[in-house]
Amino acid sequence: MNSTTGLTPELIQPARPHHSKEHRVKGEGLTRLVNALESHGSRGRGKSWQCPAHDDRSPSLSIDQGANGAVWNCQAGCAQEEVLSALGLTWPDVHDEPPKRRERPQVVAEYPYTDEQGEVLFVVRRLEPGYDGERKTFRQYRPDGTAGVKGIRRVLYHLPRVLAEAAAGGTVLVVEGEKDVDNLNALGVVATCNVGGAGKWNDSYTASLRGASEVVIIADRDEPGRKHAEAVYQSVRSAGIAVSVLEPAKGKDISDHLAAGLDYDALVTPEWHPGNPKTHTGSQEAEQPRGSGSSGTQNGMPSWEEPVPLDSRVLPRFPVDTLGKLAPFVTATAESLQVPDDMVAFACLATISTATGGRRKVQVKHGWSESTALYLTALADSSEKKTPALNAACDPLRDIETELIEKARPAVEETRQEIRITEKAMEAAEKVAGGGKAADREDAKADAEAAREKLLELGDNPALPLILVRDITLEALALRMAEQKGRLGSLASEGGLFKIAAGLYGNNGKANTDLLLEAYTGGPYSIERIGRPDRRMPSTFLALGMIIQPGMIAGLEKKNPEFRQSGFLGRFLYAKPAPTDTDTFDTPEVSSDVADDYGQRVRTLVSDVWNTSDIIVMRLSVEARAEFGRFYDAFAKRRKPGGDLHDIADWAGKLRGQLVRIAACITLFEDPAAQEISLERIQAAISMAPYFITHARAVFDLMGKNREGALKPLRDLLAWLRSRSAPNADFSARDAWQALKGREWAEDMDTMNEALKEMERHGWIAFRPAADSGKPGRKPSPRFDVHPWVATPPEPPTNPRTPS
Repeated sequence: MNSTTGLTPELIQPARPHHSKEHRVKGEGLTRLVNALESHGSRGRGKSWQCPAHDDRSPSLSIDQGANGAVWNCQAGCAQEEVLSALGLTWPDVHDEPPKRRERPQVVAEYPYTDEQGEVLFVVRRLEPGYDGERKTFRQYRPDGTAGVKGIRRVLYHLPRVLAEAAAGGTVLVVEGEKDVDNLNALGVVATCNVGGAGKWNDSYTASLRGASEVVIIADRDEPGRKHAEAVYQSVRSAGIAVSVLEPAKGKDISDHLAAGLDYDALVTPEWHPGNPKTHTGSQEAEQPRGSGSSGTQNGMPSWEEPVPLDSRVLPRFPVDTLGKLAPFVTATAESLQVPDDMVAFACLATISTATGGRRKVQVKHGWSESTALYLTALADSSEKKTPALNAACDPLRDIETELIEKARPAVEETRQEIRITEKAMEAAEKVAGGGKAADREDAKADAEAAREKLLELGDNPALPLILVRDITLEALALRMAEQKGRLGSLASEGGLFKIAAGLYGNNGKANTDLLLEAYTGGPYSIERIGRPDRRMPSTFLALGMIIQPGMIAGLEKKNPEFRQSGFLGRFLYAKPAPTDTDTFDTPEVSSDVADDYGQRVRTLVSDVWNTSDIIVMRLSVEARAEFGRFYDAFAKRRKPGGDLHDIADWAGKLRGQLVRIAACITLFEDPAAQEISLERIQAAISMAPYFITHARAVFDLMGKNREGALKPLRDLLAWLRSRSAPNADFSARDAWQALKGREWAEDMDTMNEALKEMERHGWIAFRPAADSGKPGRKPSPRFDVHPWVATPPEPPTNPRTPS
């Protein structure tokens, strides 16, 4: 064996002249080699070709005819086996003996690729043996069996499971092939791959992984597998997602690894990949588990690994383009206020819902109708301009309300006065009838009866028109709704109503949310009061729009499990928008045309819908009904056991109806006289589903105080460390306590110590062992070293393919 090239002496010798005709010309083996190089895309001519086993810019692969077949040698040092593997050839393929007759390819497996709702987009079939001497071949087909998928969107394998895991802040494994994915999923983990295998990854796939706490790439142990893993790594990392690379300890791929009886923990970290600290430091020390803080010490100081990111999951932005004629106002207002589109969109939808006043219902199908009431909650921290966003949306409604009040005030006050006078007249007549002179009693009774009949005719004390309220108690809300014939809207940035309903203060942690449950569906409600007349509402309507601080709902499920069990939380659509990066003095104004159009449409909605007495039934067009039916059936599977929405089935069960409500509200905003919801409008509403699902998961996660809630103390610690005059200076646990005590989570020193342990597990700090002084007394507070990235975070990796 030649020590330099690994080739036998026979193979590195030039081909000898041969008298046989079959060796004077190109043999079958060499022909197959040349054909394989051409199919691979290698360029070359004659005996010099680009080597397929490495990135070869100038031909470095020499090929020739040998005694028994093709011979080849890569001048860059690639082994012969690597060249064959890259071309998909075997040793018999390059010999001149005709290859054995192969069996006819048979479909041995089918892998369906689906969209977010589980609808099949295309199917990949695995055939064995493959064509042209391949061990296997993959072909792509449309759902109807037609070959080819031109024009069909490419997605990740098992996309719904991947989106659900990412939305929950979990870990997603990325492998090279569908068989590997299915073998891993059988173990209970969430894995995926892209169609086409190695070399086919793009950033649209990375976008589906946003929100995951970590992506783990399991690379195949060959050159294409390494290149594929590096491409995926760079794409995922550029999106700000924590990512690492592992490879099998046995065999070529994860399926071989599992078949050898090895498990996930037996996977190894390859030294070649860019995420391995050894790649950068050259350290030969054994790598510690991820998040262990440091990988040893050098000169008494920690040798740091890359820390686990503490950034919030990246949630999708609100799809403003689905809002039709409302979109220009939402976009312009968000830019002017420098707030996320979500905040303005939610406030506008709540305003429009309020303006419908319960005067429209949607007949989805026989036995199923939906109100136009929307319950919307967006989360935003303090000083994130919650109130300006709400005011921008509902100011036109308040202006209209003021006009209605002033217009109604004279008649209302006149009627109230007449009621007061009549009540006093009846009281005086009753007094005489009950104890006056006998001659006057009969006349007094007649006067009292006349007064009573007049009071019945006048009815209850009329209330001035009221469309909107801000923060209000449940009892006051019921009374105000009764005064307004059972309908009202509440838009608030403080969330007092939400606090009361959640039992966060008062009522011993419990509150009667029956009105809020009934008003969502439009059911009747009665107010029974001791010493006062009962109030009955034959129907109710309530629109809720709240922009509240995340801390208000953190851990809410644990504080009051009944709040979710009652179904109230399931009636809300949620948004957890990321704050905008800009905060400047000069901002663009909302153009008068855009503002006037929005205000006039709200005004027309109040005039033509809210200000009427009849309830008109809207329906879906024939095409819209068929489209919604397809969505409904596909979505139903996701809520069942084993579906990606089963864990939030209580919320997901109402989402389809909520999408119909949104479609109705936007339809009425564009045309208050509309009685039919179009196909375009129902398609736009359906396309909002992924946004609402992802944000609902994030909010429910916060209510359960799982990942998002658990990271809050760590983010506060990191922010404090960076705010110090010397961010990288070591610190003590007591320093951290003095700086952060008083925060909602910092209840005592024990909770601070737990937070510091988590901070260390995430790799941002490292415990500094203290030498025993041998002196009596209280031990010093534990001290910690600080990761260099606290003071100088690395620049994000450059990548020409910016994720969308």
